[in-house]
Amino acid sequence: MKLNLPNNLNDFDEIIHSPFCIFEKKNFLSNEIFDELRKKFPDEKIFPGKHQNGKKIFLNNKHEEFYKFIKDNIWGDFYNHFNQKKFIVYLIELIKPELEKIENRKKFNKYLITKKFSQNLYKKLINKLVRLINFDTIRIGFEFSIMKKNCYIPPHCDTENKLLSLMIYFPKNNVEDYLDLGTNFYSKKTDSETNMDIWKSEYLDIQNSEKFYENYDVFYKSKFEENKLVGFIKNEKSWHDVSQFNNDIIRKSLNINLYLD
Repeated sequence: MKLNLPNNLNDFDEIIHSPFCIFEKKNFLSNEIFDELRKKFPDEKIFPGKHQNGKKIFLNNKHEEFYKFIKDNIWGDFYNHFNQKKFIVYLIELIKPELEKIENRKKFNKYLITKKFSQNLYKKLINKLVRLINFDTIRIGFEFSIMKKNCYIPPHCDTENKLLSLMIYFPKNNVEDYLDLGTNFYSKKTDSETNMDIWKSEYLDIQNSEKFYENYDVFYKSKFEENKLVGFIKNEKSWHDVSQFNNDIIRKSLNINLYLD
């Protein structure tokens, strides 16, 4: 499966470096492949997971139902491509310059490289890097998500072991009703004296969400567009959410997360 993705973050269609790195690539798949993935998006009847906050339902690669679904399915090819070692190395190489800026990731290399190899070897060709990465410390999370009327995702900045989040949106088409269903990214208001930035994050409850919205503003919003890859790198400032919506449409998306265990 061929993906149209550059090797450098600065070559993506959109790139924001601060307060945390966000990037977007449009048309990263062929239209034929994207349309087939959208057509074969899993039915909500097989989704076993449900978030208490916001009522999002999900199906991920920790569920037995996930592997039954992707068997003999284009989604199986898609999952296998993202889960292969070469692609994981590509992601690590892609985001490594940004990870090095994050205080809590400064010792990142020791988790990835077996001790007998030098740092210089890390910068060689990806097909050689596959032999160097300690894949016992890295895993891919793959999660289908469905949200309906009155659903939302509260503010959060992700768990401390997450390195990267990738999101793919599946609107029925690019009509205005869908465009506003993308992800909101927040930064602290310049005149606010309240700092809620935190390395370890869970979904904020109602009371803390109200406090958050008083002190943080949206600085970027990704449009809910088809055939687009949206990514961001977790740090203590990577606040994001999905706003509650009240129209009778279904928000379908896929999250691909890179974790350091």
